[in-house]
Amino acid sequence: MGIRIHGAGPYITCSKTGKRIRVRFSSTEAGIHRSNDSKERTLVDPRTDIAMAPRGPCPALLLPLVLLASCLVLASGQPCVELNKIFQRHHVESPRTTVPNPSSYCNTMMKRRGLYYTAVNTFIHAPPLSINSICLFGTPRPDGLRESRAFIPVTTCRYNPRIRSYRGTYVSRKIVIGCCNRLPVYYKE
Repeated sequence: MGIRIHGAGPYITCSKTGKRIRVRFSSTEAGIHRSNDSKERTLVDPRTDIAMAPRGPCPALLLPLVLLASCLVLASGQPCVELNKIFQRHHVESPRTTVPNPSSYCNTMMKRRGLYYTAVNTFIHAPPLSINSICLFGTPRPDGLRESRAFIPVTTCRYNPRIRSYRGTYVSRKIVIGCCNRLPVYYKE
């Protein structure tokens, strides 16, 4: 609902009530001002000639804005969580599956995790919370990664394309990982 200007005179007519209001034009502000004794001003949109709603607080817009901000905050952490899930699927295996030797372990685990034919992959044999703690308490490196302070058991699997099989090496060493929002998301081979 709005006010439409009917004619070019100094009056406008409300399309809902039919009431005519005398107006005056001001060169200092764009729009039309009410000329009666009230202190309110009615502005008219110059493109549509419809009176605009009075300006002021609009609580109806507050909820969508709060919801939008909440969604953006939640969405900003999503990539880190998804990358952490991929990291865990590719690199975390605790406790270590019992197999006769590291090569059998690699062939079994690479098939089980859907990583077969990957050239090199390392499985970390520590609980996820211990690995996550490296993001907080690990030694920072110049390349932005973090190095564990303690030695951690790992199995490194290397694919040999000539025999289509993996050769595994089981050792304990310090590991280097990349973190996002305090979650491990990258393992440096």
